[in-house]
Amino acid sequence: MQNNYGFLVQDPDTIEELEKVVYPKQSMQGTPWYCVLANPKYAMEFNYIGAHVTEREKLIEDGKDDEEDDDGNMIPEQVAIRGEQSDFIMVLLNLACIPDSVVRKIDFMPGW
Repeated sequence: MQNNYGFLVQDPDTIEELEKVVYPKQSMQGTPWYCVLANPKYAMEFNYIGAHVTEREKLIEDGKDDEEDDDGNMIPEQVAIRGEQSDFIMVLLNLACIPDSVVRKIDFMPGW
């Protein structure tokens, strides 16, 4: 490839490192991982709107009237609070898997 086209598909340094890898006698397999909120049914049940959704602040209802700037756009503070409200669902679901002794040491950001 290098001789014909002037580039390599595989990096020689990476290949050298991979050839040195020692495989464990017994590897971990079948590790369960399930993101509850990846299931649309549960996302709806928890009222979760992911950060990948554009303008999600318009879909999140926090009971407060929209605060708009002079251009008619929602003020940044309100956008952040609404996003935080939805993201908090993900945090709480993940906290359920962490030992209480660890959770008690977490310093949550202001607002949470």
